[in-house]
Amino acid sequence: METIKTYLENMFMHLPKNREALQAKEELLNMMEDKYLELKNEGKTENEAVGIVISEFGNLNEVAEELGLSEIMKESAYRPEKKVLTIDVVKDFLENRVRAGQKVGIGVLLAIWSPMLLIFLSRYENQSFMGVYNGGLALGLIVLFTMAAAAVALFIMSGVEFGKYDLDKNEDFVLDYQADSFVKAEEDRNRMSNALRITIGVVLCIFSVIPVMILGVIDGPENLLILGVVLLLLVVGVAVFLFITAGTRLASIDILLKKGDYSEQARNRNRKSESIGGIYWPIVVIIYLAWSFISGRWDFTWIIWPLAGILFAAIVALAAFIDRKK
Repeated sequence: METIKTYLENMFMHLPKNREALQAKEELLNMMEDKYLELKNEGKTENEAVGIVISEFGNLNEVAEELGLSEIMKESAYRPEKKVLTIDVVKDFLENRVRAGQKVGIGVLLAIWSPMLLIFLSRYENQSFMGVYNGGLALGLIVLFTMAAAAVALFIMSGVEFGKYDLDKNEDFVLDYQADSFVKAEEDRNRMSNALRITIGVVLCIFSVIPVMILGVIDGPENLLILGVVLLLLVVGVAVFLFITAGTRLASIDILLKKGDYSEQARNRNRKSESIGGIYWPIVVIIYLAWSFISGRWDFTWIIWPLAGILFAAIVALAAFIDRKK
């Protein structure tokens, strides 16, 4: 019977998920199930029963009029056919995104950690370290640039991996029945682990600032304050890694299920936001440069950027509100 259900899901894959189509699918499933049970009671084998049911009901064009699907199918015929993603493609997509997300997470971790040694060894400024004058600062700078270079390399590699699939930008796809079931199962399986990663990250961020705040309040020794800053960077780096890896997993599921920021409504909002931004921000740049050159107050005209950001958010929100009213 599972074979029949899978076949039915694939039959209706390219039809819209409206009330009429869903009712027709339910009705056809009942018809197929009744026929299947009838054949089994007659002594047919599983394969024989499934084959007869599919041959009798498996052509949607033949039963469309009986199910009231004729008009819906005519409308769907004029729409471009969407790419069907199988379970193997979906698994590869998720594994690819997880690997790329881990590279981004490690890259950001290295970028945050890169100045730690330099900060820690800054107390040896203008002093000999390991027999070298200002050797501590030199060592700190070497480590900083090495870790920064490694982070950039990881970002480039992750960009290549993310570029393997464009599902986050292209919504012209559907999941087959097995792929859809697999993705929903993965969403349930990873829900708690992702929530735990985010929770631990938030807790780490909160606790990371406590040593620095306490040392600042009590006017602690400079060496301890330096250690506090190093500890802050260490903990924040781990927290950000947890945020990125959890966020990548969540976003991957949302892309496949077309939820959240990747729903049709959200994509439309983003497209409208990009269209508005393409006109809005060049105008802001012109106003900023004109105001700055005319007034000569470069120390003050920067205020236009936070104000422009707030105004842009308000304009996008107003555009979304108008669309909903329509």
